[in-house]
Amino acid sequence: MNRKGNRRPEIVAPAGNLEKLRFAALYGADAVYFGGGDFNLRVRSDNFSMDDIEKALLLCRSRGVQSVFLLNSHLHENDIPRARSLIDTVRRMKVDAIMISDPGMMMLLRDAGIESKIHLSTQMSTLNHLSVRFWQGAGVDRIVLARETTLEEIRMIRENCDAEIEVFVHGALCIAYSGRCLLSRHLTGRDANLGDCSQSCRWRYSIVEESRHGAHLDVIEHAAGTEILSSMDLCLIGRIAEYVDAGVDAFKIEGRMKSLYYTANTTRIYRYAVEGAAAGDLARRLPFCRRELDLVSHRPYAEELFGESGAVDAAGNAYVQKALFLGYRAGPGVNGGAIIRAFNPLYRGETIEAIFPIDGPVKDGRFTIADIRGPDGSPTETATPGGLWQIVFDRDMDEDAILRRLL
Repeated sequence: MNRKGNRRPEIVAPAGNLEKLRFAALYGADAVYFGGGDFNLRVRSDNFSMDDIEKALLLCRSRGVQSVFLLNSHLHENDIPRARSLIDTVRRMKVDAIMISDPGMMMLLRDAGIESKIHLSTQMSTLNHLSVRFWQGAGVDRIVLARETTLEEIRMIRENCDAEIEVFVHGALCIAYSGRCLLSRHLTGRDANLGDCSQSCRWRYSIVEESRHGAHLDVIEHAAGTEILSSMDLCLIGRIAEYVDAGVDAFKIEGRMKSLYYTANTTRIYRYAVEGAAAGDLARRLPFCRRELDLVSHRPYAEELFGESGAVDAAGNAYVQKALFLGYRAGPGVNGGAIIRAFNPLYRGETIEAIFPIDGPVKDGRFTIADIRGPDGSPTETATPGGLWQIVFDRDMDEDAILRRLL
């Protein structure tokens, strides 16, 4: 159990599928969170089959990474039999922790004799030490605080509780109170509280002035229109030392539906920053960390859900994209080259960048593509997405390196 003045906070990374989980582990995650097909809040993520879960647990154990299985949707009456069946399967697999939101799910876990730790989702909007104590008394081992919780409130919770505390430090923010939104279901029939959010808050809206029926009035804030419901993305890299000092046990990164590159790079950067804070070296590392986090696709960043005025930091739909994920090194090739799994085109003669797992070089490296060959060994000018390619670079490339092109 982490405590202020003890070991560094854990980095808890998203794993939208088995491939992303593997890279989260390679790039510095202490724990990964993932879901099966049911009862997790990302039904449109790839998610994990039962076979995938078994492979994931083997991988986690081999790397010393904790596994957190998500059962964090709210149950309707007709969900209970399916939930019981899934819990029985998960019990036999022995995941390290299970994330819940619904107290009914916790009762089912107790009835099944689950030995895994219980983590409470941010969906339960835990904002104060009395709520933390309540859940701790009910058998919860770790509480993921609501995103609305301020740093000062976190300090007060830590002073009054010894439960494990986890906070989100990076990723998308929901304008609804800790994500419990009905807008998506109202407009599209897709229930955000069952993991099927249609992102209705990101749409463009007009307002209607009541005295002029049918008159739609645009409120002009920027060229793309006004999205007062669409929040900026969270990025606490500049305040990591404060959250470490506040006694937070684990830092969580949002993004199971985002790319393998996003998962790997955000994980390694927060790991690098937290280790820097522990070593008294964070100030030197921060410029590099900020640059790297700017090179994953994101909405404009904010350091909290609400600004000092209490108003929401609205961002609109525009993503910032300064680098394109190209692929990763999948193994050694011939003639000193490497096998590259391509996600976007790579071109002979171009210079690209690579980032590396946590036990490799921290700084990114630049590589020039000298030769590209297809599966049959024939030379080509372009490695197209979706395949494996033999690529020779101007120098050796580390195993499991991730490739990107600066835009």
